[in-house]
Parts: sequence; C-alpha cells; structure tokens
Amino acid sequence: MENNVVTYEQAIDLCNRAGMRYLAFAKKMERGADADETEVKHDMFLLYLEAAKSGLPRAHYNLGVCFHFGVGVGIDHEEALRHYEKAAAGGNTDALIFMSKMYAIGEGVEIDRKRSDELLAQAAEKGNPIACFILGGHAANDKNSVLALSYFKRAAEDHAKYSYCTSIGDAQSGKDYEAARDGVGKSLAKCLFFAAYLTILVLRVKEDYAKAVAWLKIAFHECEMPEAVIVLAHAYTYGEGVAQDFEEAEKYVKVAEDYKLHGAEDARDDLEEVRARANALKKNKN
Repeated sequence: MENNVVTYEQAIDLCNRAGMRYLAFAKKMERGADADETEVKHDMFLLYLEAAKSGLPRAHYNLGVCFHFGVGVGIDHEEALRHYEKAAAGGNTDALIFMSKMYAIGEGVEIDRKRSDELLAQAAEKGNPIACFILGGHAANDKNSVLALSYFKRAAEDHAKYSYCTSIGDAQSGKDYEAARDGVGKSLAKCLFFAAYLTILVLRVKEDYAKAVAWLKIAFHECEMPEAVIVLAHAYTYGEGVAQDFEEAEKYVKVAEDYKLHGAEDARDDLEEVRARANALKKNKN
C-alpha cells in the first residue's frame, strides 16, 4: 500500500472491520511495535474515509460507527447520522438499525419514536437479522406467532448475506463477517432457530419443513447455536422435513444432552418411544 492510500479495488475487497483492521495492523508493523491500539483504530478510520470516496455504503456505515461511538475519532452524532444516511441510501441495512437507535434515544436528533420504528421496519423488510429478531420478538410477546414467523423467516431466507467467515484468508479477502462479531450473527442464529421452531413445532407449516431443517443446520453448524439440535432431533425422530433417521436423531439428542439443554430429556424420551414403536412394527411384519 503506497502513500497510505487504499485503491478502489482494495476498498471493495476490504471495506469491513476485518479487512480494515488487517490493513491497519500492516501499517502498525510498518511503523514498528510502538504503535498502540489507539493508532490502529485511527488508521482504520482513515481507511474508511478513503474508501468512502468511492461511495461504498459499507465505508459510510463504518464511518458512522466511528463517529457514533468514538472509534479512532471523537464522538460526533451529527456526522454519524450523515454517514448512516448515506450508507442506508446505498442499501446498508445495519445503518438503519443504528439510525433507529439514535431516533429512539435522541442521539444528535430529537427523540422520534415513530421515525425509529419506521427505520426498524425498513431494515426488517430487507431481512436484517437484528431488526427481524426485535420485531419478531415483539410479535411473539403479543402471542402473534404468524407475524413472528414472518419476521424470523425473512432473516432466515436471507441468511447468506450475513454468513460467517471461515478462515483468516476470508477476513483478508474482505468477506463481510464482522456482523457475526457485532451481534448480527447472534440475531441471525436466533431468527433461523425461531423460524424453524415456529414452522415445525408451533404452526406446523408442513410445506416449509425441509427449509426449516436447513435453517436449523445453518444455526447449529455455522452459527454454533446448540439449541437448534433439539428441533433437529425432533425432525429426524419423526421424519419431518427429512427422512426418518434414528441414527441422526441420536446424534442430535446426544449433543443436547452434552450441552445439558432444556428439552434434552424430552427429546431422548421421544426418540426412545418412536424408535421402540418402529422396531415393534418391524418385528411384527417379520
């Protein structure tokens, strides 16, 4: 990187906190080991500024975060809102979440709950996991399972936009995985889980069983959410969304038991009962 300038190609590939932190640490190494964390954060801020010259929504979002929370620069809520608005105009839904928060508590603007709710709804409409989880949770608290499912399902069906990176190479190539670090990944996992839970166990939406099982596997294997195994065990025990498979069900029940999850005992009882019934039927046929 010459003259501390990020090229357009670098900006596209590296304009997330993972990539920018990688570049900032590279600059730190160039200066020597005396550079501290404050300097690294300021370098990241400067890299976002450079990337924003190309109009990248992610660059404006990260600048908004910097000004909002004082990362590498002083807190300036007006500047934060200005960059969030540019990011949102470019399709960045994470910016909508922070804008909603600013209007909700009056950071740099007058408190406007209606505007805050509108921004949150816009983010949810576009599948943002945090917005979907918040609004889905509100609907669930109001005992409206159908509306709750509609929110959770939006995030679940849009999960690829918020996937985790799998290696340091992914981080260096700029894959957008900081969402997992910032709470988006946790909200995504919860949306995947609750979408599947409502689909299979509550509303019994049979045409979506297979999709629900796929969501559960993403929640467990990619998002590392152990609670997903409870519903996976149920799916394989009863053959809902997948072919009935007691061996697979056993694997997930064992995970539930290892994690001491609420519902593990019930999952074990269901598996043993259904397996015994199936074995009895098989024996009678023979």
